[in-house]
Amino acid sequence: MAKGRARFRREAPEDRRRQLGEAALRCIVKHGNAGVSVRQIAAEAGVTQGLITHHFGEINELVAYAFDIMSAGILQVLMKGVEEAEPTPQKRLDSFIELSFSPLLFDRDVLGVWVVFWGLILHSPRMSASQQGEYSDYVVTVEGLLRDLAQDEGFSIGDIRLTAIAFTALLDGLWLAWCLNPASFKPEQGVQLCRNWVEGLRRGAYG
Repeated sequence: MAKGRARFRREAPEDRRRQLGEAALRCIVKHGNAGVSVRQIAAEAGVTQGLITHHFGEINELVAYAFDIMSAGILQVLMKGVEEAEPTPQKRLDSFIELSFSPLLFDRDVLGVWVVFWGLILHSPRMSASQQGEYSDYVVTVEGLLRDLAQDEGFSIGDIRLTAIAFTALLDGLWLAWCLNPASFKPEQGVQLCRNWVEGLRRGAYG
Protein backbone atom coordinates (compact mmCIF):
# COMPACT_ATOMS: atom_id res chain seq x y z
CA MET A 1 0.00 0.00 0.00
CA ALA A 2 1.38 3.40 -0.89
CA LYS A 3 2.14 5.69 1.98
CA GLY A 4 -0.47 8.35 2.51
CA ARG A 5 0.59 11.86 1.64
CA ALA A 6 0.37 14.55 4.26
CA ARG A 7 -2.78 16.50 3.71
CA PHE A 8 -2.68 20.23 3.30
CA ARG A 9 -5.05 21.81 5.82
CA ARG A 10 -6.36 25.20 4.88
CA GLU A 11 -6.97 27.24 8.01
CA ALA A 12 -10.35 28.89 8.44
CA PRO A 13 -10.17 32.66 7.86
CA GLU A 14 -11.00 33.46 11.50
CA ASP A 15 -8.31 31.06 12.74
CA ARG A 16 -5.77 32.74 10.48
CA ARG A 17 -6.89 36.19 11.58
CA ARG A 18 -6.48 35.20 15.22
CA GLN A 19 -3.02 33.79 14.52
CA LEU A 20 -2.03 37.12 12.99
CA GLY A 21 -3.60 39.10 15.84
CA GLU A 22 -1.69 37.08 18.43
CA ALA A 23 1.52 37.55 16.44
CA ALA A 24 0.88 41.31 16.46
CA LEU A 25 0.52 41.26 20.25
CA ARG A 26 3.82 39.39 20.61
CA CYS A 27 5.55 41.91 18.35
CA ILE A 28 4.21 44.85 20.36
CA VAL A 29 5.34 43.25 23.63
CA LYS A 30 8.83 42.70 22.20
CA HIS A 31 9.30 45.93 20.26
CA GLY A 32 6.72 48.50 21.41
CA ASN A 33 5.68 50.92 18.68
CA ALA A 34 8.34 49.48 16.38
CA GLY A 35 6.40 46.22 16.49
CA VAL A 36 3.51 47.84 14.61
CA SER A 37 5.02 46.69 11.33
CA VAL A 38 3.61 44.43 8.65
CA ARG A 39 7.10 43.06 8.03
CA GLN A 40 7.77 42.18 11.65
CA ILE A 41 4.34 40.75 12.32
CA ALA A 42 4.51 38.62 9.17
CA ALA A 43 7.91 37.28 10.26
CA GLU A 44 6.58 36.58 13.77
CA ALA A 45 3.60 34.68 12.34
CA GLY A 46 5.67 32.90 9.70
CA VAL A 47 3.55 34.17 6.82
CA THR A 48 3.93 36.51 3.87
CA GLN A 49 3.17 40.21 4.21
CA GLY A 50 0.56 39.76 1.51
CA LEU A 51 -1.45 37.47 3.78
CA ILE A 52 -1.79 40.29 6.32
CA THR A 53 -2.99 42.62 3.61
CA HIS A 54 -5.43 39.97 2.41
CA HIS A 55 -7.02 39.52 5.85
CA PHE A 56 -6.83 43.06 7.25
CA GLY A 57 -6.15 45.51 4.45
CA GLU A 58 -4.07 47.86 6.59
CA ILE A 59 -1.92 47.63 9.68
CA ASN A 60 -4.26 49.64 11.91
CA GLU A 61 -7.03 47.11 11.27
CA LEU A 62 -4.74 44.29 12.41
CA VAL A 63 -3.59 46.19 15.49
CA ALA A 64 -7.19 47.00 16.44
CA TYR A 65 -8.05 43.34 16.05
CA ALA A 66 -5.10 42.46 18.33
CA PHE A 67 -6.48 44.95 20.86
CA ASP A 68 -9.87 43.22 20.64
CA ILE A 69 -8.23 39.86 21.35
CA MET A 70 -6.35 41.17 24.39
CA SER A 71 -9.21 43.13 25.97
CA ALA A 72 -11.77 40.37 25.36
CA GLY A 73 -9.39 37.81 26.83
CA ILE A 74 -8.88 39.85 29.98
CA LEU A 75 -12.61 40.38 30.51
CA GLN A 76 -13.29 36.68 29.89
CA VAL A 77 -10.78 35.66 32.56
CA LEU A 78 -12.26 38.16 35.00
CA MET A 79 -15.79 36.93 34.37
CA LYS A 80 -14.74 33.28 34.59
CA GLY A 81 -13.42 34.03 38.07
CA VAL A 82 -16.64 35.81 38.97
CA GLU A 83 -18.74 32.87 37.78
CA GLU A 84 -16.58 30.42 39.76
CA ALA A 85 -16.86 32.43 42.98
CA GLU A 86 -19.39 31.68 45.68
CA PRO A 87 -22.79 32.72 44.25
CA THR A 88 -23.31 35.85 46.34
CA PRO A 89 -22.97 39.42 45.03
CA GLN A 90 -20.29 40.24 47.60
CA LYS A 91 -18.14 37.19 46.75
CA ARG A 92 -18.55 37.79 43.02
CA LEU A 93 -17.45 41.42 43.32
CA ASP A 94 -14.58 40.44 45.58
CA SER A 95 -13.40 37.88 43.04
CA PHE A 96 -13.48 40.55 40.34
CA ILE A 97 -11.38 42.85 42.51
CA GLU A 98 -8.83 40.18 43.41
CA LEU A 99 -8.39 39.08 39.81
CA SER A 100 -7.96 42.73 38.78
CA PHE A 101 -4.79 42.76 40.89
CA SER A 102 -3.55 39.33 39.80
CA PRO A 103 -0.53 38.73 37.52
CA LEU A 104 -2.97 38.61 34.60
CA LEU A 105 -3.19 42.42 34.73
CA PHE A 106 -0.35 43.41 37.04
CA ASP A 107 2.23 42.75 34.36
CA ARG A 108 4.36 45.54 32.94
CA ASP A 109 4.26 43.92 29.50
CA VAL A 110 0.53 44.66 29.49
CA LEU A 111 1.32 48.35 30.05
CA GLY A 112 3.68 48.32 27.08
CA VAL A 113 0.92 47.01 24.84
CA TRP A 114 -1.58 49.55 26.18
CA VAL A 115 0.84 52.44 25.58
CA VAL A 116 1.01 51.49 21.92
CA PHE A 117 -2.77 51.17 21.70
CA TRP A 118 -3.34 54.51 23.44
CA GLY A 119 -1.09 56.23 20.91
CA LEU A 120 -3.12 54.83 18.03
CA ILE A 121 -6.55 55.59 19.51
CA LEU A 122 -6.12 59.31 18.82
CA HIS A 123 -5.42 58.78 15.13
CA SER A 124 -7.28 55.62 14.13
CA PRO A 125 -11.10 55.57 14.02
CA ARG A 126 -10.96 51.75 14.06
CA MET A 127 -8.83 51.74 17.23
CA SER A 128 -11.05 54.37 18.82
CA ALA A 129 -14.15 52.27 18.11
CA SER A 130 -12.48 49.18 19.61
CA GLN A 131 -11.48 51.04 22.74
CA GLN A 132 -14.95 52.49 23.21
CA GLY A 133 -16.51 49.06 22.81
CA GLU A 134 -14.07 47.48 25.26
CA TYR A 135 -14.57 50.23 27.82
CA SER A 136 -18.35 50.04 27.51
CA ASP A 137 -18.33 46.26 28.05
CA TYR A 138 -16.11 46.65 31.10
CA VAL A 139 -18.23 49.40 32.67
CA VAL A 140 -21.43 47.42 32.05
CA THR A 141 -19.83 44.46 33.84
CA VAL A 142 -18.92 46.62 36.83
CA GLU A 143 -22.42 48.14 36.82
CA GLY A 144 -23.93 44.69 37.11
CA LEU A 145 -21.68 43.66 39.98
CA LEU A 146 -22.36 46.85 41.95
CA ARG A 147 -26.10 46.79 41.24
CA ASP A 148 -26.37 43.20 42.43
CA LEU A 149 -24.46 44.06 45.61
CA ALA A 150 -26.70 47.06 46.37
CA GLN A 151 -29.89 45.09 45.79
CA ASP A 152 -28.68 42.18 47.91
CA GLU A 153 -27.56 44.36 50.82
CA GLY A 154 -30.33 46.95 50.63
CA PHE A 155 -28.41 50.15 49.97
CA SER A 156 -28.98 52.63 47.16
CA ILE A 157 -26.71 53.92 44.42
CA GLY A 158 -27.75 57.24 42.89
CA ASP A 159 -26.29 56.92 39.39
CA ILE A 160 -25.12 53.37 38.81
CA ARG A 161 -23.29 54.16 35.57
CA LEU A 162 -21.29 57.07 37.01
CA THR A 163 -20.53 54.97 40.08
CA ALA A 164 -19.26 52.15 37.85
CA ILE A 165 -17.14 54.64 35.92
CA ALA A 166 -15.68 55.96 39.18
CA PHE A 167 -14.81 52.44 40.36
CA THR A 168 -13.31 51.62 36.96
CA ALA A 169 -11.19 54.76 37.21
CA LEU A 170 -9.93 53.63 40.62
CA LEU A 171 -8.96 50.23 39.25
CA ASP A 172 -7.31 51.75 36.16
CA GLY A 173 -5.46 54.37 38.19
CA LEU A 174 -4.05 51.83 40.64
CA TRP A 175 -3.02 49.56 37.79
CA LEU A 176 -1.21 52.38 35.98
CA ALA A 177 0.50 53.60 39.17
CA TRP A 178 1.80 50.09 39.87
CA CYS A 179 2.97 49.50 36.30
CA LEU A 180 4.91 52.77 36.33
CA ASN A 181 6.41 52.03 39.74
CA PRO A 182 5.84 48.54 41.20
CA ALA A 183 7.43 49.68 44.46
CA SER A 184 4.63 52.19 45.06
CA PHE A 185 2.29 49.59 46.60
CA LYS A 186 1.68 45.86 46.66
CA PRO A 187 -1.17 44.29 44.67
CA GLU A 188 -2.81 43.07 47.87
CA GLN A 189 -2.84 46.67 49.11
CA GLY A 190 -4.65 47.63 45.92
CA VAL A 191 -7.24 44.95 46.65
CA GLN A 192 -7.78 46.43 50.11
CA LEU A 193 -8.11 49.96 48.75
CA CYS A 194 -10.88 48.77 46.42
CA ARG A 195 -12.63 46.94 49.25
CA ASN A 196 -12.46 50.15 51.28
CA TRP A 197 -14.00 52.03 48.36
CA VAL A 198 -16.87 49.52 48.19
CA GLU A 199 -17.38 49.91 51.94
CA GLY A 200 -17.67 53.67 51.42
CA LEU A 201 -20.26 53.00 48.72
CA ARG A 202 -22.26 50.95 51.19
CA ARG A 203 -22.17 53.84 53.65
CA GLY A 204 -23.34 56.37 51.06
CA ALA A 205 -20.02 58.17 50.74
CA TYR A 206 -20.30 58.52 46.94
CA GLY A 207 -23.08 59.65 44.65
